[in-house]
Amino acid sequence: MKKRLLIGVIVTECHIDFQEEILGGIISQAFRSKCDIAIISPLYNFFSDSVHRSADKKIFDLILSEKFDGFLYDRNSFFGDGIRKYIDDQLKRSGKPVMLLDFEEHRSFETTSIDDSEAFEAITDHLIEEHGLRRIYCLTGPRNLFVSEERLKGYKNSMKKHGIEVAREWCRYGDFWTACAQSLAESIASGELEMPQAVVCGNDASAIQLIKSLAINGIRVPEDVAVTGYDASLESYTNHPSVTTYRRPNYQLGAESFRRLYRIITGRICNKIPNEKGMLRLGESCGCGNHTGLKSSVRRRLKIGERFERTMLYSDMLFDISRVSTPEEFADRLDNYTYFIYKMSHFDLYLTRKYIESASGDINEKLTFTTGDEVRPILSKSLVLRSYFPDEYISSNDILHIYGEDRKYPVAYYITPLHYNDNFFGYAAVSFGKDPIAYAPLYMQWINYVSIALEQVRIRAVMNRTISDVNHDMLYDSVTGTLNRRGIERTLEERLGQGIHSAEAECIRINLTGIGKMYYQSGEKKCDQLLKNFTAAVENCVKNGEIYGIWSNNTIGIVSFTAGRSESLYRSLCTYIKESEYDEKRNCSVDFTLGSCTMSLRRSYDLSDSMYKAAVNRLYTYNISDNTGNPQFEKLCRLRNELRSAPEKQWKISDIADELFLSKSYLQKIYKTYFGKSIIEEMIQFRIDRAKELLLNTDMTVTEIARECGYSSYNYFARQFKTIEGISPSDYRSTAVPEKQRQNGGS
Repeated sequence: MKKRLLIGVIVTECHIDFQEEILGGIISQAFRSKCDIAIISPLYNFFSDSVHRSADKKIFDLILSEKFDGFLYDRNSFFGDGIRKYIDDQLKRSGKPVMLLDFEEHRSFETTSIDDSEAFEAITDHLIEEHGLRRIYCLTGPRNLFVSEERLKGYKNSMKKHGIEVAREWCRYGDFWTACAQSLAESIASGELEMPQAVVCGNDASAIQLIKSLAINGIRVPEDVAVTGYDASLESYTNHPSVTTYRRPNYQLGAESFRRLYRIITGRICNKIPNEKGMLRLGESCGCGNHTGLKSSVRRRLKIGERFERTMLYSDMLFDISRVSTPEEFADRLDNYTYFIYKMSHFDLYLTRKYIESASGDINEKLTFTTGDEVRPILSKSLVLRSYFPDEYISSNDILHIYGEDRKYPVAYYITPLHYNDNFFGYAAVSFGKDPIAYAPLYMQWINYVSIALEQVRIRAVMNRTISDVNHDMLYDSVTGTLNRRGIERTLEERLGQGIHSAEAECIRINLTGIGKMYYQSGEKKCDQLLKNFTAAVENCVKNGEIYGIWSNNTIGIVSFTAGRSESLYRSLCTYIKESEYDEKRNCSVDFTLGSCTMSLRRSYDLSDSMYKAAVNRLYTYNISDNTGNPQFEKLCRLRNELRSAPEKQWKISDIADELFLSKSYLQKIYKTYFGKSIIEEMIQFRIDRAKELLLNTDMTVTEIARECGYSSYNYFARQFKTIEGISPSDYRSTAVPEKQRQNGGS
C-alpha cells in the first residue's frame, strides 16, 4: 500500500471549544484526504517558566521525527516568546512544510487565516441596527496580534458605515482574558470613561469577566450596558445572563489550512469537506432572548462531564494505580480506568527505556528525552479490548506503532507528555476514532494522575530494590506471601527453560468480585484477610507442578499443564469454601468468577495474552451473597464511598434518590438493610470521623473544623460530637494529641 501522509498539528489547550472546532476541521479534511494526523500538544500553556514547563515542552522534540510530511502550527495558541521560539526552531530544523493558522505573514512559514473583521462587523451591526445603540466601546486582544487587529477593524468598519464617529478612548486593547476586562469595568464605574451603551469584546472570556465586574460596581447588563462576546464558547451559554456572541468559522479554518498544506506537499488539490460558516448567536447580554434549545444541549454536555468528573474524583484511581512497583502492574491497574476518557476509541501509553530501567538506577538521576530515544508501549487499549505487544522497544522517531502499520483507514491521535517536574517518562496517545473531536478537560486531570502515579511507581521500585530482598519483594505478593505476577512469569520462564521450549497449558483466572463489594462495608484489613484465606484455599486445591499466585488486584492466576483442569479446580474450591464457612480463621466465603484459556506458552508474553483471554472466557460464577444480582448494591457502595470522601457536602436525600432513580423511602430502607445505619446516621458519623482527624492532625480552631466538616453552627457541631464521642471536641483534642505524641516517642 502507498505510504499515507502523516501531518503533525502543533497546538495547545485542545479542550477549549474554538480549538476543538479548528481541530475538527483539520481531522475531517485529513480523513477525506486519506491522511493520518498526530496532534502534538502539552496539556497546559506556558504562561510562566518553571521546571514543570521545561519538561512539558520536550514533547515537541517529536517534531524532528522523519515520519512527518508537514505541520499545521497554531502559533497564537502559545503564550510566551520562549516556547514559540523553541517550537519555531524545531520546525525549521525538521525541514518540512509548515502552515501557520490565523497568522498574517511569517518570513519562514506559510499562513492561513479567516476574516474576523466581517464577523465583528456583524456583531456591531446588530447592536446598532437591532437595538439602536451608538456609543459602543470595543475591547479587543493584544496590540499587533493579527486576530486582535482584524476584530478592531470590523468594529470600526461598522461604526463608519453607520456614520458614527469613534472616539479614541472607545477602543481599548486587552489580553483576551480577564484582567483588562476588569480594568475597563472599573474605569467605567469610576467615571474615568463615559458610560457606554454597549461594549463589544474580542472573546467570550473577556465579555463574561466584564459582565461580572460591571455587576460588582452596580452596573446592570443589559439594562444599563449591553455586552457581546466572540467564539461561542460553552461558558457563554451557561453564564447569567447568557452572552450574545459569534460562532467563528473555526472548523472551516482548520479544513482550509489542511487543504493548502496538502497542496504544497503533494502538488494536488484534495476534495473539500462541506463548509461550516460562522453565525451570530443571540443571548441575553445584548437584550435579546435566550436560545433555550441550544442551552439545553449545552447543559446536557456539561452534566455528562460533571458526572464523569465526580465519579473519578471519588474513585480510588490515583491510589490504586500508585500501589505497584513495575510498569506491567501499572498498566494492568490503569487498564481499569480508561473508561473515564469520554468517547475514547483507542488509548496507548509509551514509556522511555530510561524510565523503565530507572528502577535499577539512582533515584536522583534525571530522566531526559529527545527524538530517537527508545520507547516501549506498555498499554494499548481500544474501547473494549486490550492489545499486547512483545516486550520490545521502538524508536520514538516512529512515534506510535500504528503509524507504521498497513491500514485501509486514516487515524488521528492526540499525543501528550508524561512527566513529573523535570523527569520525562514518555507520552500518551488517545484517539476518538471517526469522531473529529478533542479530549474533554477531565482528560487533563486523568493524565496528571497517570504522571503522578508513574513517579510513585518509580520511587517504589527503587525502594524495593534498595531496602528489601529483591527475590522476595519483586516476586512475591506483600499481602498473601504467594507469587505475584512477576513471580508467576519468572517461574514459568524457569520451567520453560528446563529443556522445554513451549508447553500446552491451561491458564485459569479467578476474579474475587465479592472483595470489591465488601471493601466499603468492612474496610481494607478484613478484605486482605479474606484474600489470604482464599489464596490458602487455592493452595490447598492446586496440584504439584501447577503455578499459582496473585496475578493482579483481587485476581488469582493459575497455570496448569493438565487439560480440562478448570472444572475440577472449581469443584474443589466450592467444597473447601463450604467446609471452612464456620471456621473464622479459614473462612473464605466470597463471590468469585473463574475463566480459562488453553494455549501453547513459549514466553511470559504469551501468558499475559492467555490470562487476558481467560478473563473474557468466563466459565463459572460462584455467589454466596444475597446482594449478588442486585443492581442497586454497587450503586449504594459508590454512594457510601462518596459520603465518606466528602462528608462536608450538604447532601440531600431527595437529590440522591433522584440520581439513583429510587424513591426516598425505598432508598433509606435498602441503605440501612445493607449497611446497618441510615444515610443520615452514616453522614453524621463520617463528619465526626473527619473532625477527629482534623482535631488530631491540624492546628485549626474548633470553629474552623466545624465549618470544614459541613456544620454552619458551632454549637450544633459540638453537641453532636459529644453525643457520639461522649466528650467535647476541645476535650478530645486535649487528651488525644498528647497520647499520639507519646506513641510517637514524644516527637
